[in-house]
Amino acid sequence: MDRNKLQKVIESDLYRLYPTDLLVTGFDIIFFWVARMVLMGMYNMEAEPFKTVYIHGLVRDKEGNKMSKTKGNVVDPLDMIAKYGTDALRFSLAIQTTPGSDIKFDESRVEGYKHFANKIWNASRYILMNLPENFQVKDPLKTDLKTEDKWILATLNETVKTVREGLDTFNYSKSAQALYDFFWDQFCDWYIEFTKERIYKGSQQDKETALNTLVYVLDKALKLLHPFMPYITEEIWDYLPTKDKKSISLAEFPKYQENLKAFETVRQQIEHVKEIITAIRNFRNMLEIPPKVRLKAFYQGDSLTNALIEEFKGKILSLAKLETLEPTQERPQNSLAIPIKGGKIFISIEGVINIAETLAAQRKKKEKLLKELKRVEAKLNNPKFLERAPKAVVEKERRIYEELKLQLERINSIISLLEG
Repeated sequence: MDRNKLQKVIESDLYRLYPTDLLVTGFDIIFFWVARMVLMGMYNMEAEPFKTVYIHGLVRDKEGNKMSKTKGNVVDPLDMIAKYGTDALRFSLAIQTTPGSDIKFDESRVEGYKHFANKIWNASRYILMNLPENFQVKDPLKTDLKTEDKWILATLNETVKTVREGLDTFNYSKSAQALYDFFWDQFCDWYIEFTKERIYKGSQQDKETALNTLVYVLDKALKLLHPFMPYITEEIWDYLPTKDKKSISLAEFPKYQENLKAFETVRQQIEHVKEIITAIRNFRNMLEIPPKVRLKAFYQGDSLTNALIEEFKGKILSLAKLETLEPTQERPQNSLAIPIKGGKIFISIEGVINIAETLAAQRKKKEKLLKELKRVEAKLNNPKFLERAPKAVVEKERRIYEELKLQLERINSIISLLEG
């Protein structure tokens, strides 16, 4: 290209793109690079080169030391990508980018977010596998929504609000954490489980409403996740019947919907149901009752709690692994009580556990645990040990101490339950 023509192209792009809106940088080069960019931009263009400078922390090694080739503690991102995937690495860094602090890079966290990517993939695969051919997605508000459908839509709406607030204020950790909590905890662990009975055993209308809501929520969630995990979201979105453009990056980013505030009461109801199911699951875990053992349960509560249990009885039976769940006025014999909001759940333990034997075993464990706890506590209170022992050994003893305290707390909870 002619030199004069090239100069014109450069100038046209320069004036079209200058100034920019945002510069993202680490704090260690503010003077060496950012300040010079400002000065040179003002001198040559008579305008500031950018409106905002976002200053983030540094990525350090696991112990908090600055990465250096001399120290040999540099982590090659390409190695992490090859091992765990680009999306897992990006999300791991984004969720740890908290304002005012550095990132202590830990490979195990990247591995953890690879599991999150797998969760997204498997949940999406489950939904797509259950869609009939040529499925047409409708506006959920124009369908016959069930209580759990309204709950997930309201929860998604609040997640949209939180994610947008995080992005607008450069608090990327806030946005990433909200997405992680929503997709894994609310969408996968609860809503998908709530809808399985409708998909496999419900009426045609119930099934269609559940699938429609699942696809609608998945579509919005993928769009929210796209800035953090661009590859897996692009791949999955391409299969959705909601797809309306060539790329998810060109699709409209979800917006907060004021009209979904009407579902706030429903959110409280579902949270109540989740608490009941979680309380029964915790009971099983505490007493190490395997899932295959179906328990008989009874409930006693106020009118709102009783009505809610009746409405969601099928889901509670399925998700809490119960054989029966019936109302009662008095505590049944051979049962243990679980307190819940607005009432109690009584679990029949006849033929399941022997209270006297279990109580004796737990008290014996507690006695042994207290001795071990006293030994570790004495060591940590010894100034000579703290002074002479290597730092790694002291930290190990502290971790053991905290773990022993957690075990003691769990045993005390079991004893309290059995004695009550």
